[in-house]
Formats: sequence, C-alpha cells, structure tokens
Amino acid sequence: MKLEIHDLGYTYPGADQPSVAGANLTLSAGEIVLLTGPTGCGKSTLLRAAAGLAGRHGQGTLAGEIRLCGRDPAEMAPAERVRRLGFVAQEPQDQLVASTVGDELAFAMESARQDPQAIAARLPDLLAQVGLQVELERATLALSGGQTQRLVCGAALAAGAEVLLLDEPLAQLDPLGAQTLMRRLRELADQGLAVLMVEHRLAATLPFVDRVILMQAGRIHSEGPTHQSGLNAEQERAALEMGLSVPGQAAPVPAPSASVGAQVLDPGTLQHRYWGAKRDALLPTEFPLHAGERVALLGPNGAGKSTLLGLLTGQLGPERPGVVGVPQDPDLCLFCSTVADEVAYGPVDQRVPDAEQRTQSAMQALSVDDLASRAPHALSRGQRLRVAVAAALSCAPRVLVLDEPTSGQDHDQVEHMMQALREALRDGALVFATHDVDLALRHATRVLLLEDGAVIAQGSPGELVERLLAMKGGR
Repeated sequence: MKLEIHDLGYTYPGADQPSVAGANLTLSAGEIVLLTGPTGCGKSTLLRAAAGLAGRHGQGTLAGEIRLCGRDPAEMAPAERVRRLGFVAQEPQDQLVASTVGDELAFAMESARQDPQAIAARLPDLLAQVGLQVELERATLALSGGQTQRLVCGAALAAGAEVLLLDEPLAQLDPLGAQTLMRRLRELADQGLAVLMVEHRLAATLPFVDRVILMQAGRIHSEGPTHQSGLNAEQERAALEMGLSVPGQAAPVPAPSASVGAQVLDPGTLQHRYWGAKRDALLPTEFPLHAGERVALLGPNGAGKSTLLGLLTGQLGPERPGVVGVPQDPDLCLFCSTVADEVAYGPVDQRVPDAEQRTQSAMQALSVDDLASRAPHALSRGQRLRVAVAAALSCAPRVLVLDEPTSGQDHDQVEHMMQALREALRDGALVFATHDVDLALRHATRVLLLEDGAVIAQGSPGELVERLLAMKGGR
C-alpha cells in the first residue's frame, strides 16, 4: 500500500465537533481514487492530514495513524517528502514559490537533489504534460487561475512522486484542460503512480478513476469501484441524496430569455495589457449591463475572463461605484474573526440604517447563518466562498461579480446560491465567470464566449446552446 489511514480524526482549534472522525482509507500503486461528498464534509481536512499537513492548522487535535509509503509523512525530511509525495491544495496560488514558470517547475526537482542539466531538459515536457502553453520565463503572477492550477499540478509531478494528493485540481480548468489532466493522471497511474483526488466534478473524473469514496459529515459513508465508467447504483442513490451532481441525469434546460430593465452600468470600452506582456489580455470590449441580467463568461483558460472581471470591479482600473466582486480565491476578501462580522462589515462601514437586516438576509440567502459564530478561515473552501458572496451581497451592489462561483461547492449549494442571487439582484445585474457550461445554461440570461482576449460570440444560452454543449465536451 502506498497510503494507509487508520481511524483518522481531526478537530480544529475551538471546534465542538471533529471535521474528520474514524476515517479508514487505503491507496495502492496504480490506483486513482476519487474522494467526494457535500461541501464541508471534511474532504480537504482528510487530504491535508494524509499529506502530513494537519499540524499546520495550529493546535488542533489529530487522532489515528497515517502511513505514506510506510512512513509518517509529517516526519519525512523535505528531500524524501518531495520524492514520495506530490500535493496540490485547493488554492493553487498559495503554493507558488517562484517568480517564473520554469523556476516553479524546477523547484521540486531541485529539492529532490536532481541533476541541474536533467532538470532543464525536463521542463518543456512537464509543461506539455499538463497542457500549459506558456513560455518558461512567464511570470507566475501573470497566469490565469486555470493556468496556475495546471502549473502547480505539473510541479507536483516534477520530482517523480509515488503518491499524488490533489484537492479539486479541476476547479479552475476548462473542459479540455480537465480532460487533458485526467488522461495524463490515468497514464501515470497505469505506470504505478497512486492518486487520491478530491473533486465535485464527477462527470469529468469518473471515466478515469478506479474507486470512489463518498464522505459525509466527517465520516466515510461508502466506497466501491466505478461501474461502467460511473457510480454503482448504491453510490449513485447516496450521491443524489447528498446533493451532488451525478452524470447521466437530465440535460439542463437553457434559462429562458429575461426581460431586462434599465441600464445599471456602462463601463465604456474595456481593454487591458499586463505589464511586460506582448499582447492584450483583453481586446477592446463593450459591456453594458441591465437590471435583471445574469451574464456568464465562458472560455478556455487564459481567454480573458478574469481580466474582464478585474476591469469591472476596479481591480485592474478605476473603481466603479456599486460594483462589488468576489475573486477566485475567497480568502483574499475574508479578514474578520467571525462569519457574522464578515457579512456585517460592509453595511456597518457604509453606516446604513438597516445594517443588521442586510446582514441577516445575506447570511440566510447564502446558507451561512448557521455558521455565524465560526471563524471564516476555519470553514471549508465552499463555505468560505459563500461567506464572501454573502459579504458582497450585504453591500447591496448594483452589479455583483463572481469569479468561478462553483469552486468547492456541491450541486445543491450552487443551485441555492444562484436562486438566492437571482432574487436579491432583481434590480441589479450578476456577472460570473465559469467553466461549468451547465451552470450557464441553467442560470444565465446572456453568455459571452471569450478566446484569446476577444469576445467571439454572445447571446442567450438558447441561441448558443449547440456551441456551449460542444465546449462542455471539450471539443
């Protein structure tokens, strides 16, 4: 066995209940095992503990036994650890250690004390393995979220680790990028790599995995081999009851065309070129918004979606009153000690008379009212995202801008969030960038398709349905 977990438990500092309790799990060479379950069920905590990182949360309580290639991973020296284990966290930006793409890929190999000439020779191949088409000299901070995710996956593979632990590695990848990465993982597993991955994107992962483990409320609910490239009947029933999106269900019906109201924002011509770049990340784009619109931005990694959102929110240009955004990494806008304080911060800072009512309404709309006394950074990634969206919503924006709102969220939570935002923004507009084509079909009133910094098509989901479904298939 490459990984053995026995009676694992972990309780965060100050928590009343353990995030993981009594978990048992094994992982063999040549296996890809999918660990999935509802938002906040303990998947990421289990993965971090398996990597020997649970102690980095502070004075939490760890129970049970973990053996990685026969050793406790927390006791491995850095050089051994990088040869044994590759780990990719939920927030790929947090793992960057170098200023350029080439140096990032080389870091793990240097840590494993590999020959410098061999390292240099491997770099182009590592880029190709994860489908990252950028020059080795590209600044890591100039990459899109999806490009960063590909980069850290490549870096995790660089030193020839025996075990790969991946926490939502597909979250920011377009369909083709997700398919490319899964195929490469399957090839590596067939050569002996052991892979344990946490994911909500079942349709993209199930054809490539050997076994599925369902987790619920901190415990292993069930596990079993995949059946005909999907879940077996028992696991499919359990997954649906947990609120997960199961492949093979009815295709989404495009959202009906909406009657839009008055214009709420005319940002003028949007265009941007990052410092040192040879071409525009976003070519000249007109993007007026009207009340009642829900606009989805779709396109491959690096197409310009996040750049467009950054221009709208003032991150990459002048501030626009009434526009509030939540970035790909929700941790960038969470800074208070409790969820209630976080959601209340905007209304209190604005000194509005209905601050308390706004706070309660936003917490209820995003299903975080039961987390009011919790510390935001002690929550799961999906819960932190909903807290950040609730904090933005409590500011009563004219335009709410979300970058990858499905990341870390199970299907039911995504649906609840989108319905709540639809109700709350009747007199405003919602703009969201996503790689989830089904989400755009279900909830957008207008879709913009971007490629190489240009809007190549736009219209209602119904008008673009054939093109969207082709994107979903990764073609």
